[in-house]
This record gives sequence, structure tokens and C-alpha cells, in this order.
Amino acid sequence: MFSKGPSTRTRLVVAAVISVLLLILGQKTDYLQSLKDALSLIVHPVLLAIDVPNKSLRWIAENTADRAELLDQNKKLTSEALLLKARLQKFAAIEKENTRLHNLLESSYKIGEQFISASLIDVNLSANTQHIIIDKGHRFNLFEGQSVINEDGVIGQIIEVHPLSSRILLITDPNHAIPVEINRTGLRTIAIGNGVLNTVNLPYLPHNTDIKPGDLLITSGLGGIFPMGYPVARVSKLTPSPGEAFMRAEAATIAKIDKTREVLLVWSNQQPVPLLPSEPTTPKQTINDAR
Repeated sequence: MFSKGPSTRTRLVVAAVISVLLLILGQKTDYLQSLKDALSLIVHPVLLAIDVPNKSLRWIAENTADRAELLDQNKKLTSEALLLKARLQKFAAIEKENTRLHNLLESSYKIGEQFISASLIDVNLSANTQHIIIDKGHRFNLFEGQSVINEDGVIGQIIEVHPLSSRILLITDPNHAIPVEINRTGLRTIAIGNGVLNTVNLPYLPHNTDIKPGDLLITSGLGGIFPMGYPVARVSKLTPSPGEAFMRAEAATIAKIDKTREVLLVWSNQQPVPLLPSEPTTPKQTINDAR
């Protein structure tokens, strides 16, 4: 049989005695302190190594939180920036619209005609027919043959009038012709639509005509539709036609219909223009009154 070692009780007593002796020794001498210092130097790297995972986890957690917060802030700032840009675009659009309307009104004062403004509600710019529809009709005393301009120049003339809308034939329509004169020389001719956007032809110019690219064409006042002096087009291309009586000439319209949203309806006979819609009347009476 093997002999048993010291009992648990004996071990506890021995440990307690040793602890007391060490405490007494530590108070009386510096030996224990030196031992503690030596042990601390040995244990310190171990403690640092043990703490590395904890620090790493804390760093990851903090940086993850910071990154998430930064991403959230970035998302909010991006949304705010987009909102501000949208508002700036709206303000810019309003500013441009105000400028356009101001120019529209100012152009009418320059020429001394009476007018009302209207907005486009439909546009047809096909090669065979080019016209627009506006949001005013009989109730505003509009009439067939009435001239139409924008802030830059001539657009066309009214060909149909309805209670709440009117159809305008553009000067670029192949079936439209407008009497014009060269502003530089006073020479009169005819500008005819060719179905091409913002372009008209000048088919009746002899080869010896005093005309050059850049010449401004204005309404001559002949024909009884368009009052005199409205800008129509500017000569853009002159091509000799050997063997033919007339040269080939093209002009770019001053008014750009593809950029037009509002137009002016012109009264050249100084008839008072109603500021408010008139009472409903028959189309025939309205047209006759307007004329």
C-alpha cells in the first residue's frame, strides 16, 4: 500500500504560515519588492499579448461604428446635396422663364403693337406640315390670319380658331409664304417654308441680287397679315444656279420654334385687346369683332 501525502488541512496551514512569513518579510526587507519587480517584468509581455485580441476587437468595433456613422453621414449629405441641386435647377428654370417672359413682353413694347400671350400645348414639326396649337381661342377674340411672334421674331399665323385653342401655321411649313425685305437694302422678296426646322427658302432672287450671308430679313408689311418690321430670318446660304433665273438661297429663322414655350398674338389695327376672356359668342361673331 502507498503512504498518503499531507492532508488538505495540513497544506492549508502550511500555506497560511508561508503567507504570513512573506508579509512580515516584505515589510522588513526590500527583497520581496525586488522579487515582485522581476516577476512583473516577466509577466508584462504576457499580459500585453493576452490583451492584444481585446484591443483588436475594440479597435474593430470602434472603427466599424465610425465607418457606419461616416457612411450614414455621407448618405445624408449626398441626399441633401441632391435636394439642393434640384432646388437650384428649379430656381434656374424659374429665372430663365422670368427672363423669357420679360423679353417676350419687352419685344411687344418695342414694336408698339397690342398683344396677348399664349402657351404651346402641342407641336407638329413633320416635313409635310409644321404647326403648333396654343391654349387660347375665341374667348380671347383671336382670329384667322392673326400674326404670331415670340420674343425673337415671327413664328407664323393663326389658321384655325376654336373656343379654347388655336392652330398656328409656322413660317417653316411648306405651304407658308411670307413677304419680307432685306433690312440692309430694302429689297423685297418672298420667304417660303421648306419643311426643315428653323429654315426658310428665298426662291425668287435673281443672280445679281445685292444679298449676302448674314443679311437680316424682316416683314415688309405687304399682304395684310404681318405688320412691317418684324425679324423673320437671317440669310445663311447662297448657291448660284447656272442656267436658271434665280439663285438658291436659304435663311435661318430668328425665332427658334424648338425652343419656344410662349408666343405673342399681335393686333396691328390698334383694336383694344381684352385682358379677360370675353363672354362666349359664336365663332363668326368673334372673328368679325376681332378683325
